[in-house]
Amino acid sequence: MKIGISAITYARDDYGRFGENLYKKLKEHGYSCLDYQMADTNSWIYSSSPEELHTRLLHEKELALDAGIEISQVHGPWRSPPKDSSEEDRNERMEKMKKSIQATALLGCKNWVIHPIMPYGRTDINTENAQKTWDMNLVFMRELLETAKEYDVTICLENMPFPEFSLSTPADILKFVQTVDDDHFKICLDTGHVSVFQHLSPGNAIRELGDEIRTLHVHDNQWGMDLHLMPYSGIIDWDDFAKALKDIHFKGVFSLETIPSRKLPTPLFEEMSIILAKIAKEIIKDI
Repeated sequence: MKIGISAITYARDDYGRFGENLYKKLKEHGYSCLDYQMADTNSWIYSSSPEELHTRLLHEKELALDAGIEISQVHGPWRSPPKDSSEEDRNERMEKMKKSIQATALLGCKNWVIHPIMPYGRTDINTENAQKTWDMNLVFMRELLETAKEYDVTICLENMPFPEFSLSTPADILKFVQTVDDDHFKICLDTGHVSVFQHLSPGNAIRELGDEIRTLHVHDNQWGMDLHLMPYSGIIDWDDFAKALKDIHFKGVFSLETIPSRKLPTPLFEEMSIILAKIAKEIIKDI
């Protein structure tokens, strides 16, 4: 199984500190895949002209290929706190999401990870707004799916870490994905988000979702929080998680959504990055 990691390629305190050597550094550190970050709606990606976007992303693709790194998934636009309450907000988000799908295709990537829209914020469960949230997401995602299919990109809807939000748990996401019922609409299973819920475990979530899972966000956590800790730093049973991946014959990438502390000086950041890759290899050694 391939090992990947999430990185903001332009952030100076992230892996972007390595500039155009980023992909070579990832390879040196033990990774073969990248979760390319497009979550920041204020980044250059969304302000670029089509010509600039085309030029820059094809250059990124070339750098990755030369280093032997596969851009295995892309994280689409996300705003925190959510900004989906008005039709104007949702239209603006739709525009950026469609641009992100096009950018994903330019990178040669087939998997695009996004969150549900949250028109009533992070709290709607057990209210009349829960059904409205479902209905609005269904309309939104079906429109988005048309663009995804045009570019042959699979939308991977991610489970969320919000106990009071109606599209958070793996079961919620599974029901939604099965309702959409399209091969270009699958699931990103986020281990840390599962672990916010005391009655859930990532291993059981893997078994429940089965082959609807297309991508992973792997990180550790504590109950009730979303800390994006390195594996073995929190509460997740990683032996059970690995066994579950083996049970469902998961063929995707073990993609980490945690990185070394951004405060570390570069030499120590690199050392921790290497250790993180070794941790991932330890988890999946029997798969």
